[in-house]
Amino acid sequence: MLTPTELAELDRRIGEHTDLLIAASDQRNRSATRKATKKVASKTSNRGRPSKVIVSPFEGFIGPSTEYGQYPYFASDIIEGIARLDWHDRPIGQGGSSKPLSVKRLFRILAQLSKVTTESVGDFLHVNTRQAQRYVKAIELAMPYLMKSRPQCLVFEMDYGEIPAMRPSDWTDELETPSAEVLAKLHGDMRDLGERA
Repeated sequence: MLTPTELAELDRRIGEHTDLLIAASDQRNRSATRKATKKVASKTSNRGRPSKVIVSPFEGFIGPSTEYGQYPYFASDIIEGIARLDWHDRPIGQGGSSKPLSVKRLFRILAQLSKVTTESVGDFLHVNTRQAQRYVKAIELAMPYLMKSRPQCLVFEMDYGEIPAMRPSDWTDELETPSAEVLAKLHGDMRDLGERA
């Protein structure tokens, strides 16, 4: 057991370490916020390579509020594979790890941006220029595969603005509607099964 003076000393030392950890955490959070809020500089001159512009035909057709959802089944494997590419192009075994791009962010870009550029992605995701360029390159790589993998009903909807009419079914219901006695017996049997389970 510790004496009261030893307990007071231990309490003081734990308090000092806690204060240091909190200060270090605040410093890391401030620097991360500063990095995230750096704007992507817009191009002010016509010198150099022109900005890459990718038109996204998926805007409004995929997303959380659409029929295909936030992660469409036809695009998931493509986006996940492209997100996991080695974006630093280092030879095998030479330094550092390659962190994958965010699959969620790639789907958000596809679903919400009509024109994908470094500037629009940087503003949309609040990332720096280099990271925005990686996302633009990923969308550029994915686009031909996404267009090929679309289901036929989405192709019609994107190209013609409507879903094709479904072929009428030749199936007819030939069963008779059950009587009240049969329904009551079925209800009783179901209740008995529930009580046994």
